[in-house]
Amino acid sequence: MDEATITAIFAAATTATSWKRTNLGLSTEVEHGGYKWTVQLPQDSGNAYIAGSSGFGGDTCEYVEAAPVETIPIVEAAMAATRV
Repeated sequence: MDEATITAIFAAATTATSWKRTNLGLSTEVEHGGYKWTVQLPQDSGNAYIAGSSGFGGDTCEYVEAAPVETIPIVEAAMAATRV
């Protein structure tokens, strides 16, 4: 996966408004390049990461970790979307 795609996926996660709670932490799906990408926030601590994609040709499992500076706005988006 190229750096431009990774950056675009993490940027899309900063505007995600639909997050799911799982036993692994919060996750969201964002669309980029004709695929739905899953971005995951770890349960306890750590950086956000791309967990995989779904689209033409099937599903993939990935683990591409965001930098801390990329993780902060993703966490803020998740917290804003999940406030009660």
